Amino acid sequence: MGFETELGITSQDSIQYDSDEIVWFRMHLDQRGGTTMLLSGYHAEFVRPPHPQATHLRCTAHLEADISAVFPYLNTALQGHQYFPETPSLTLRYHDRLITLYSREILINIVKDAEEAGEILEWLRGAINDTWEKREQIEPSFGSKQRMDLIGVLKLLPRTNCGQCGAPTCMVFAQQVAEGKRDLAECPEMAPEQGDAGRNSS
Repeated sequence: MGFETELGITSQDSIQYDSDEIVWFRMHLDQRGGTTMLLSGYHAEFVRPPHPQATHLRCTAHLEADISAVFPYLNTALQGHQYFPETPSLTLRYHDRLITLYSREILINIVKDAEEAGEILEWLRGAINDTWEKREQIEPSFGSKQRMDLIGVLKLLPRTNCGQCGAPTCMVFAQQVAEGKRDLAECPEMAPEQGDAGRNSS
């Protein structure tokens, strides 16, 4: 199920669902004359959470370039939710989704399918390149919105202790988020409305 967007971005590999519920595709972007492109291509992987009631996918896009230099400017332009310069990582809100950007990866906590992920990544690719091109006109921001406390984070988590985030329990993960070491987007089972509630309360 490959697809082509109106911007001429074409998937180079078909999307396959295998027995482990992992899917992937690769995107290469056309070079635009006169435009400085920081992000020119990536390949994305999808994993379905092991929870029996999970219907969403988790998307990780592996980037062909280091995009961390744009984070302070993107934090200003898109009003980032959390920014950690030391990592570096920047978490953004896109409608009811949490998106975390790392130097060479983009993590989307919940997507319906590969087509929705492609739309989000295409929007983000445009925002990254447009912000990078206009960075001299943007005041960089190195701050973050107010962090939630441990109890506030824990209320948003499914509390199934599935371990898919890499932490042994939801309590441990909540503590890491409250301390700024992890981001809510790294919970693969968190429903969109839960993440939205957390942002509205901060």
